Amino acid sequence: MGVHDGFIPRQKWFVEAITNPLNGLTLDCGCASGLWSKELAKRGLNVVGLDLSKRRLKLSQKAGNKDLVCGSATNLPFKPSCFDSVVFLEIIEHMNQVNQNRALAAIENTLKTNGTIVITTPNKHIYQLFSKHLHLFPYNQEHIYELTLGEIKNMFSKHFKILLVDGKTGISFLDKIVPVYFCWDLLLVGKKVT
Repeated sequence: MGVHDGFIPRQKWFVEAITNPLNGLTLDCGCASGLWSKELAKRGLNVVGLDLSKRRLKLSQKAGNKDLVCGSATNLPFKPSCFDSVVFLEIIEHMNQVNQNRALAAIENTLKTNGTIVITTPNKHIYQLFSKHLHLFPYNQEHIYELTLGEIKNMFSKHFKILLVDGKTGISFLDKIVPVYFCWDLLLVGKKVT
């Protein structure tokens, strides 16, 4: 991908893992300023960006993204089975548990059968250790409910067949030897099977 200007540092580690499984019409659910939408479009995907914030959608439009929709991840304004792929990156931790489940159900509804979802989220215990206890970076006060590896896998598997669970520590040589449980950021790739 080259230079990763503007991306959340943790997302940089997952660029290939996020983009490789995607195809066709792709929803960037929670697109914010549109950095991922733009990157996915560069890779040949037809991308629709969705965000609840009109201000963020304007930023996404300024970044060159065209197909933008104002809406909520918990009540997606799309027909059933219309997307081939959905990315849901660093969004789920900004919701309470009820809305987390609603968002995954809404995404499942808009995905075609065999459609792909890619989700990233901080790993609750490790993220809080580094931010709240060791103070290696500021804690994000906008997080409402962070998930442990077990919680995200359990919630995700109610809606999708899990194809990949990965994690990153931010230190490349450690990523090869540290179990996902101890990684500070998580990535799950799944498929709608029914």
